[in-house]
Amino acid sequence: MKNKFTSFAIICFLFYGSTVFKAQESVEINNLKSQLKLTKSEKERAKILDDLGNAYSTNKNIDSAISYSKLSLPIYLKNNNIEQIGRSNLFIGNLFLQKNDLINGEKYLLEAEKYLHKTENYEKRALLNFLMARLNAVNVKNDISADYYNEVLKYYRQGKKIDKRIVMESYQGLFANNFIKQNLADGYTSLNTYIDFVKKNYPENLYVAYRNAGTFFMISRDFKKSAEYFEKAFEISKKNGNNAQIAEGKVLLSNIYSETNQLNLAKKYLREAKDYYESQNQNAGLVMVYYYLSDIYSKEKDFDKALNLSTKGVLLSSESDPLYEYYKNHHGNIGLKKIMADSLVLKNNPSKLSELKNLVDKQEKSLNYFTNLKTYVSPEVFIQNYEVLHQAYAFLGEYNVSYSYLKKMYDKKEETYGIDKMKALSSVQSETELANERTRVKLEEETKRIQLQKEIELKALRFEYEKKQAAAKTEEERKRLALEEDLKRKEIQIKFDEEQKAVALKYDQEKRIAKINQEKKDAIARADLESSKTQKNMWAFGAGLSLLLLGFAGFSYNQKRKDNKKIADEKKKSDDLLLNILPHEVAEELKEKGKTNAKHFDEVSVLFTDFVNFTANSERIGVQEVLNELNICFTEFDRIMEKYNLEKIKTIGDAYLAVSGLPVSNDEHAKNAVNASLEILSYIQQRKKDNPNALDIRIGIHSGPVIAGIVGVKKFAYDIWGDTVNTAARMEQNSLPGKVNISEATHQLIKEDFNFEHRGKIETKGKGAMDMYFVNQI
Repeated sequence: MKNKFTSFAIICFLFYGSTVFKAQESVEINNLKSQLKLTKSEKERAKILDDLGNAYSTNKNIDSAISYSKLSLPIYLKNNNIEQIGRSNLFIGNLFLQKNDLINGEKYLLEAEKYLHKTENYEKRALLNFLMARLNAVNVKNDISADYYNEVLKYYRQGKKIDKRIVMESYQGLFANNFIKQNLADGYTSLNTYIDFVKKNYPENLYVAYRNAGTFFMISRDFKKSAEYFEKAFEISKKNGNNAQIAEGKVLLSNIYSETNQLNLAKKYLREAKDYYESQNQNAGLVMVYYYLSDIYSKEKDFDKALNLSTKGVLLSSESDPLYEYYKNHHGNIGLKKIMADSLVLKNNPSKLSELKNLVDKQEKSLNYFTNLKTYVSPEVFIQNYEVLHQAYAFLGEYNVSYSYLKKMYDKKEETYGIDKMKALSSVQSETELANERTRVKLEEETKRIQLQKEIELKALRFEYEKKQAAAKTEEERKRLALEEDLKRKEIQIKFDEEQKAVALKYDQEKRIAKINQEKKDAIARADLESSKTQKNMWAFGAGLSLLLLGFAGFSYNQKRKDNKKIADEKKKSDDLLLNILPHEVAEELKEKGKTNAKHFDEVSVLFTDFVNFTANSERIGVQEVLNELNICFTEFDRIMEKYNLEKIKTIGDAYLAVSGLPVSNDEHAKNAVNASLEILSYIQQRKKDNPNALDIRIGIHSGPVIAGIVGVKKFAYDIWGDTVNTAARMEQNSLPGKVNISEATHQLIKEDFNFEHRGKIETKGKGAMDMYFVNQI
């Protein structure tokens, strides 16, 4: 099943508002009209006119709402009431947008912008920016739209008083913008931000969020992920007992079943949705079902049934429906496929060829409508039309025209689903998923630790009170002890519940910040698969198109050269990526043998850094600001590691782990580690002078043996482990802001090279008392 309709239907939902209908006038409206006749005050007259506009708007009588609201504007202009002029223009512009009158909507919103931006009314300014963003998005001015959406989010981050629903809609709008631009990588990032916001603030809107996510992954050809999100949306609709959403969910899932060739299951879901829409007399839903069913029967080559269903859909729709031209275009496509199905009859029947020519002319007119449309058009519309017109012109013997449509089809496919876009999406997706998985594992381990500690304390408490109960001499004393024990049990439970909440909060913040540089090889495989399908389709029409094939030969040869170059480029990128993840020696061993063994190193120096009060700073200045700061610092740390021949191992949240002396042994490992640490401190001190939001850091170093190697098979990483790593972590934990704290083992290796401040023996967790030193400059 093609996804041209689904993507456009979602965009309609994101941009267009509710259906407008005319209601009867209420008692409130009649009362206001009576007051309007009696009032003599201009100020009072303007207020009543505004109230009438609001009342008609509430009753969905948009034309009357506009008429009365316009009447108050001259009064506000006469009195130079800046805020009220802005508010009235905003209200009228919004009403025009509800009518899908974009020209007048933009006119009034631009007027509102002139006045409202002179006021401190951020609530109305946020609504204005939001509406301007939607308007520009519909007009495919996506960069301007994004600027307006980001202005709303800026107000929100600044703590201005604005409606959080507009914030949610702005996050959704940024996602929709990337969706329209087919910017899959940014679309994935904005989608996750949008869903996170909905989960925390408006969980009742998760159905819509998951539905949009399912559509996004369907467009990016990740049908497994798409099905997961559609299933989530479907489960929410069933849980809420929302029959309209249940029917819509079945339609969405039928898309996935059709795309994965589970056609009978797709038809079953569509028929169930059809039963619901018929019972509710919902023509819009019925047309949608007819569209999808006709597409499935077309896929099964049952063109008579496909055309019959498509005809029903077009007749049931109307020109006022934003999807009407889509339905008509789809109907034309099926008509062309039906007449071309019997190729032998068609070629030898002049009247049939004449009929084909008429259908082609109609389809080209339909295609021109979408080509000239100034608003968003699903790329699948062009791909499918180019394909069917390429086939039709081949039957008509106009091979040059046929070839031009064929080329347009492949160019559009490359533009929409090309390897670069899929690779960028996969890179962002793998980074996010790996960071989330690491955070989940850390949270799970921390939860187990808390649970174990709680159980130990509860057992100790039980043992203590069993002894006290045995020593008790009276029943009253035993009851008192039982109550006392129960109270202490509750205290322990509360303490560990609070600790668990704190851990969950910490890792939730780390989830937003943790980053890793690794690409998914699946992206290339997926793009290659799409490319192989493309090449098969190129030769589908056999010997009858010899002239076309001859003309296409040069194009095919050039395409092959481009493909080979892409493969070479991707291999180089893969090699570079491998070197970014693994030390050079380990990477070479892995490429040569397909595996690598863990190795023991007798003498290395392990360096740990950690930012001070990281969580508190995240809350104070915002996650995005902290993330930017973290990225800047870690990038500089990477440069410093390279300068002193240290091997970066990983970042864990706001911690940075590196090691000196491997994979190639180095007698200067401890000295190099300390020099790198001192340069980090120097950089951080300068950073704090330049940026008020810069973070303080503490550093710890310990020297000793480690084991190093690749951990895991999928999404592998080079890691180190052993007691030396744990001790280095203890050195960092017992350091102070702006200090490098080293162990006695490290001190013995560099005691002649630096000045030190001996701190004496300091008690450390799991290690007992250990000698520690602060390193000063040389």
